[in-house]
Amino acid sequence: MNGGTCRPTNGNSGYQCICPPGYNGQRCENRDACSPNPCLNGGMCISNGFGGFSCQCPPGFSGQRCEDRDPCASQPCINGGTCIRENGGFRCACPPGYSGIRCEIRDVCQPNPCMNGGTCRATNGNTGFQCMCPPGYNGQRCEN
Repeated sequence: MNGGTCRPTNGNSGYQCICPPGYNGQRCENRDACSPNPCLNGGMCISNGFGGFSCQCPPGFSGQRCEDRDPCASQPCINGGTCIRENGGFRCACPPGYSGIRCEIRDVCQPNPCMNGGTCRATNGNTGFQCMCPPGYNGQRCEN
């Protein structure tokens, strides 16, 4: 079947078939779903023996045929941020005190450096801070 070449063995009681690429089975009746390899990006095809297959994807790829690049594989989030796959891309869930696309911006007001109920306000592009002191307190950090 399917272009295989079959020859008798042990007289006329049996035969052996040599199957063309992409077929297997005693009479070349099974299509090999892994020939040619349907997996992309270096994925390894695993035939289920019934004409179906699954792909074992290399790190950084996912999907039925390893067609999806995992944007979190390169660990783009820094400072303890958690990468979350989203809409074909990623977003970072930043820990307290950090913000930005990759959690690269440190919030100088976290934790609050102001004392005695003072309110912190970031200054100079988030590189400095100023404390707004409640009535009765003063000093750089409302310490007096």
